[in-house]
Amino acid sequence: MHLSLTKNTFTGPCRLQVQDWLSDCTKVHDICNEDWGTTSDYPIRLLNVGPEMGTQVRLQLFEHGAIRPRYVTMSHCWNHGPAPQLVKLTTDNQHRLTSGFAIADLPKKFQDAVAIARWMDVNFIWIDALCIMQDSKDDWQHQANNVGDIYAGSYCNIAATNADQEVGCFRNRPVEIVEPYLVDDPKKASHKNSHVIGYDDFWCNSLLDSTLHTRAWVLQERLLSPRTIHFGKEQMFWECRQHKACEAYPLGIPTQFSNERTRDWRAGVQMFNPESRTPGVIKTSILAAVSAWFSGWLRPSKPTPHVIPCQEAYEFWSRTVERYMECGLTFQSDKLVAIAGLAKKVCETTGERYLAGLWDNVQLPQSLLWYVPVREQAGGSPSKRAPSLGSPDYRAPSWSWASIDAKITWDWPAPCGRVLITILETNIERERGSGTSAITSARMDIKGILISAKLQISHNDAGERSEEDGSYIMTFPGKASETNDSGSTRTARQIEPMVFLDISLSSTEADEFFFLPVCTDWRSRAGLSIAAVAGLLLKRARCGKENMYERIGVVGMSAGEAQMATGGSALLERTFDGMHFTELDSITII
Repeated sequence: MHLSLTKNTFTGPCRLQVQDWLSDCTKVHDICNEDWGTTSDYPIRLLNVGPEMGTQVRLQLFEHGAIRPRYVTMSHCWNHGPAPQLVKLTTDNQHRLTSGFAIADLPKKFQDAVAIARWMDVNFIWIDALCIMQDSKDDWQHQANNVGDIYAGSYCNIAATNADQEVGCFRNRPVEIVEPYLVDDPKKASHKNSHVIGYDDFWCNSLLDSTLHTRAWVLQERLLSPRTIHFGKEQMFWECRQHKACEAYPLGIPTQFSNERTRDWRAGVQMFNPESRTPGVIKTSILAAVSAWFSGWLRPSKPTPHVIPCQEAYEFWSRTVERYMECGLTFQSDKLVAIAGLAKKVCETTGERYLAGLWDNVQLPQSLLWYVPVREQAGGSPSKRAPSLGSPDYRAPSWSWASIDAKITWDWPAPCGRVLITILETNIERERGSGTSAITSARMDIKGILISAKLQISHNDAGERSEEDGSYIMTFPGKASETNDSGSTRTARQIEPMVFLDISLSSTEADEFFFLPVCTDWRSRAGLSIAAVAGLLLKRARCGKENMYERIGVVGMSAGEAQMATGGSALLERTFDGMHFTELDSITII
């Protein structure tokens, strides 16, 4: 026996399924019906798609302070290039859109979104292309910083997971591929002993790996929306704050299909519910949900010896940023804007100051140690650094991950070691007053020890030089050479640490580098726990100002190597627990 699905998602049974999911969520789910404090003055424009509009829709404006009606939102991939149909709001066509126009003038995916909104008995829909003035920089910047509130305040989000301009949200489908089969055990009389047979990777293949979910803007749209219906190539998927399902499994995804990528990662956003927190503290029940999110969606969580207030919120942020940096942006200048809505929620939860993708708290020194994995530099598409301060295309300081176009990760997140720097001041200037708006300049003043060094690519066994394995030699000033027991000579203060460059060595345009130790930790090597030091690799800033530097990477080394790099106990005491510097420098990183 098997369940019966229709051959097209634009059918009565599909409409009823959407209505059933919505009814169950809005009437039964406790978490989904809590007050999440999402009331705001946004959106300022909505498309009126109510049944009284018939075959037309109309763009409607809302004044400041006006009550917003129930509305749905849409997540979709932008189609760039010429299009014969109306696709975006501009100053030239604003009057036409506010006067009313035919649904048939819209791209197919927007036409389908109108139909879906009517399925839900919702009269208004927000679509970015039609509700943000696309040829007005001021309007775009003003509204882009509030996109998170728009999605968080919606009734439901319509995700055009496999739609394009021509095909739309609804699809014909081979039901024999989608339908799970229930096979009865002939030895058992009860259906409780039936076996479900289906594709175990359908959630990843149809949803997580779809083109839509490789787009950076969509990440926060999916996280912040109270509920989302994904219109996939083969079936519809449902996600809310408490439940997930699909047409093949309308009552919920069977546990046997659960894995690290399909677990309910949305549980992590429960910390943003005002009912679940007080300033600086998150309820224990929410911490458990967040921990499940960490261990499921992105990667296994790491145990930490100390838990600081809102530690889980920062962990949530760092792991989300890792996923975000795997996604694509059409305009890299949107790097911080496209995640600003999520940053705003973290800020409301923790009360901390937002610093160009990082947070001004006790973990800021460790947060500076994000890095580009070696495999990314060796993959044929080297990472790129955004233009420096002073350029019209400037978007973030070099110490922020937002200055890089590449996948990044953190490996030093736990506040378990000793911090070796003091962050004196961080100054961020923005285009607008909002703490998440576009950055025009930024600087970080730090006190620590700055060590001059030379950096060169290490030779492999064949005598060739390559950056592919991330092997580098760092040479520090000091005695010229020494002879070991075998009679060979090597540079006395030359080490081969772990080096993770933000960009290729040839792109750094520098001959002299500087190592700034940031923190200590314990690392596992050959089954042993050893003392280690991690820090930033810097170069002099292009502006040429004294004591001003730019970040170009991260360096990790053993405590012994750090002892050698700093010239001995005069600068760095060997005892790990009491490691400290006696000679410090004051520098600025931009």
